[in-house]
Amino acid sequence: MEKIEAKNDPIPSPYDIFCLQECEKMNSLLSEITGSLEGLYMGLDGALNMTDQMELLANSLTLNRIPDKWGSFYPSKKSLPNWFKELKLR
Repeated sequence: MEKIEAKNDPIPSPYDIFCLQECEKMNSLLSEITGSLEGLYMGLDGALNMTDQMELLANSLTLNRIPDKWGSFYPSKKSLPNWFKELKLR
């Protein structure tokens, strides 16, 4: 956002807006992935009680499927490893 504001033109271009939207979406997705994996780790370690959401996440990861919460950010029919490769490219 700072780079967009630093430009001479005060009106952001459509590319700038798209880039900001993609950055927000990726930051939200990465935050969700990090938080859910940390919670699952703590649940498996015994520091937290296992919830239904944690069990669904563990089952999805075991079956190489995209967890529903993660897939809601950008839907895909790919398996988890291929989805993750695409995420890294994005």
